Amino acid sequence: MNNQIDIAKHPYGLGGGTIISGSMNIAGEGFWYYPITATVARITLSNLVNSPLSSSFTAGVGVYGAITVVSQSSGIAILYSGSI
Repeated sequence: MNNQIDIAKHPYGLGGGTIISGSMNIAGEGFWYYPITATVARITLSNLVNSPLSSSFTAGVGVYGAITVVSQSSGIAILYSGSI
């Protein structure tokens, strides 16, 4: 079946990542926060004034940037790392 997520490779040059499910706090370096289901999250970006960004995210509509912290309270998402 084709319903598994391979986070080791991605068509947009993203490599690896972390699957975030439910209420979780993730600290580290990420490049793309991609919600699989509707999520409620607070995202801190190191290169954005007035960060952190708190919002409800629609499934399939992600956030790009120098992400350092994700605090998610509901939903399922992937925090992709940038590949070199």
